[in-house]
Amino acid sequence: MATPFALNQPNYSPVTPSRSVHSTGDSNISNDLTIIGDVTSTGSVTLDGVIEGNIYCTSLIVTANGRVNGGIIANQEVTVQGKVNGTIRGRRVMLQSSAKVEGDIFHQGIGIEMGTRYDGTLRWTEDERSFDEPIAPVKTGEAVLDLTPSNSDAFTPNDGGY
Repeated sequence: MATPFALNQPNYSPVTPSRSVHSTGDSNISNDLTIIGDVTSTGSVTLDGVIEGNIYCTSLIVTANGRVNGGIIANQEVTVQGKVNGTIRGRRVMLQSSAKVEGDIFHQGIGIEMGTRYDGTLRWTEDERSFDEPIAPVKTGEAVLDLTPSNSDAFTPNDGGY
């Protein structure tokens, strides 16, 4: 496998299933990146690429090029311009006109622009725990890009899923 840097350099090594990447700031996942596995962040995430798994964060923007095939839990806000196939949990959820969403949405505030393609159930919830940022359990042999410190609570956002 080719790498963009020499592995013998200090502080550089590829992410493996047993290694986590931690971040407390804003994260950008560019359009040339596909992540297979779950992603967690204590900050905001802008997704221009693809996540084949669940994402847990403070806030999330799925751009017009972005795609999530899995569940989303955002402690604050979710804005969707691209495609989501899975359950969305966010205090505030905004589906913009270019969005294509298939899955249930649990929220405390929702905005849907004219032109949005949405197939699912909207559910307003008072349960504040619905928007917590847990870390999903890791299956053996599965790589997870973990951008937050460890948390012992486990929760899967897909409720019977897609």
